[in-house]
Amino acid sequence: MKGHLVHEEGLRFRAIADETAEIRFDAGDRETRRGPSPVQGALLSVMACTAADVVLILQKQRVRLTSLEIDAEADRASEDPKVFTKIRLHYRVRGTGLTDAAVKRAIDLSSEKYCTVGVMLRRGGVDFVNTYEILSP
Repeated sequence: MKGHLVHEEGLRFRAIADETAEIRFDAGDRETRRGPSPVQGALLSVMACTAADVVLILQKQRVRLTSLEIDAEADRASEDPKVFTKIRLHYRVRGTGLTDAAVKRAIDLSSEKYCTVGVMLRRGGVDFVNTYEILSP
C-alpha cells in the first residue's frame, strides 16, 4: 500500500492512497474546517472498515440487507497524545430475514477478527463497546 499527501495551506492536506480518490484532511479550527481532522479520519476509518465487514458477513449468510448505519462516539485521553480510550459503535441494521444471532455474529466477527483498523486500535489499548438494533424492513 502506498500513499501520498500534499500540503494545501495552513493545516489542510490532500491525501491519496493507491490511486484512489483524494481525501482532504483539515487539522485547523473547527469553525473553518473543510474536511475531517486526522483523528476524525481514524474514527471514520474504523466505521467504514467494520461496515464493510458486516455487509460482507451478512451477505455470506444470505441475509438481504437493505440498510446499515453506524453512529460512533469516541472518548480521548485528556493529555497529549490525546489517543482514543473508548469507542462506542451503534449499528442500525435493516433487511429481510435479519436475526439477532446473525447481526451479533457479524458485528463480533468484524470487531474481533476482520476489521483491521479496529483490531489495530484495540491492540493499542482502545476499549470498544458495540451495540445494535434491527429496524423493520
